Parts: sequence; structure tokens; C-alpha cells
Amino acid sequence: MSVLPVMAGQPQDGPEKKENPDKGWGIGISAGYAYNMLSIPDAYDYDRHYSAGDGFYVAIPVKYNFNDWFALSGELAAVSKNYSSYRSMQMMAYPWEKVENYYLSVPVYAQFSFGRKKLRGFVNAGIYAGAWLYSHRQGESLGPFDSVLYPYDEVVPFDSRRDNRFDAGLLAGLGLKYRAASCVEIFAEARYMYALTDMQKQYRGHIPRYSNTMVVQAGAVFMF
Repeated sequence: MSVLPVMAGQPQDGPEKKENPDKGWGIGISAGYAYNMLSIPDAYDYDRHYSAGDGFYVAIPVKYNFNDWFALSGELAAVSKNYSSYRSMQMMAYPWEKVENYYLSVPVYAQFSFGRKKLRGFVNAGIYAGAWLYSHRQGESLGPFDSVLYPYDEVVPFDSRRDNRFDAGLLAGLGLKYRAASCVEIFAEARYMYALTDMQKQYRGHIPRYSNTMVVQAGAVFMF
């Protein structure tokens, strides 16, 4: 049996190249800052004023690129939606309070991108749904029989008659992404999450309240 020598210049089989490098799956991680604003009717507690709260946003994004300008994405995210309040009449019950709310959220959205091969801008639009997991509050309360303010620092228990654990809304985002390598994409995004669900159920005398959240985050996605 003879072996034919390989002739110089003869084409050799190399590693297969991806037919469309812009098409495929990606998974990553991101983290950032959450600025939550509580929306509540002004007529409720006329002397009570609400302030936005600082929090965090951490997510695991999964995406599928159909081409270089369109992708569908989903995330598993943890987000804190915090706020604080104070009363202009100090010697009233609960003159100030800070509330921290922690949610598990699943955003799903379409991404439209534009720009150059490596550095591109993008717009996200979609929805999110999730659940309230945990809440904590601290502040001061006025004693029932005196004018002394007593501090409190406690976990807020879930009340099935009053509290709404389900959370959902719309989202829109604007950002930049950079293809650092053939399989690594880094990004930064500013996102607004507009709540459609009330934090409380429709019980008698209830006051509607919604948590609208601005998120600024950065992260990386690994393509395969």
C-alpha cells in the first residue's frame, strides 16, 4: 500500500467558520444601580412626602442574535425597589420611614442595534414580570400615650389580604455595546421600568402605589 505525498500548495481542510458570525446564542452577567420612584396619589397623607430610593440591579442575560441588528433577550434579575418618606408635621405617627423591597424579575425584550462592526448602539423594548421576595423597613413611631418617638427596624411580613406579590410592567432601554473579541461583547445600558401592577390589592380604602425604576447597568455577554 502506498501513501500519496501531500503536494505543496494543495488546499487543506481547516476549522469550519461560522456561516453568520452575528447569529447565535449568548449568555452573560450584568450589575448596576437602581433608582426607584414610588408613584402614589397626592391626596393621600397630605403632609407625607415620598422620596426615591437607591438600590441595586443584578442580572443574568440570555440572548439570541438573528443578525447584526436584531436580537431577542431575556434575563433573570434581582432588583431592589426602595423608597423613603417623611411627614412635614413631625409629631405625627411615623414621622419618617425607609423601606427596602427586593424582587425577582424576568425581563423579556427585543433589541435593535445600529452602528459599526465593533461599536454599536442599541434600543431595548419589552416587558417584565416578577415577584416580591422580601421587605424591610426602619424609622420612628410616636407612642400612643406620650410624645416620645420610638425607633423600629424590622422585616415587613407578607399580608395576603393586602399585599400584591406579583410585579409586572413595561421596559425601555438605550445603550452601547462593544465586541471586544469574536465571542465577547461588553455593554452599558440605561433602562426605565414602568410598573403596571399595584403594590397592593384592591381592599377597602386601599391607596394605589406603583414602583417605577430607572436602572443603569454594565455587563458582558459571551457568544457561542
